[in-house]
Amino acid sequence: METEHEKMLQIAIKEMKLQGYRVIRLDRRIVPDAIAINEKEIVAIESDTTFTGVAFARRRLENSQYDAEIVVTKPLDQHYFEPDIYKEVIKLMNEGHSFRETRKIAMEKFHLKSLSIATIHNWLKDRCRPPSLKH
Repeated sequence: METEHEKMLQIAIKEMKLQGYRVIRLDRRIVPDAIAINEKEIVAIESDTTFTGVAFARRRLENSQYDAEIVVTKPLDQHYFEPDIYKEVIKLMNEGHSFRETRKIAMEKFHLKSLSIATIHNWLKDRCRPPSLKH
């Protein structure tokens, strides 16, 4: 049975591969869980399902040899948003749609049960992104 931790990590690994990185999955007992490599940088990827674990992961990655770190976490929102939803919402907002119009279009297109205007606002202001997208 695949754990929530592993599911979140696999989504991040898939996204990094789509961005052209070579991803190496590391032993499950160490931080980070994986490293992503391209010709310009080496990125640490750590998945954590608790907010306390995020603090510990960030502390372990502090002053590391990696060029960047990605800590994949559960979103605060009850619904996990795939990168395609995020990208569509940003596109709709850039086209001049209102928050309510954008919310309605995205919910219909992706068959979502919920999508808060606050989430859209935070995405637009680049305060947060779906966990699998690099900041």
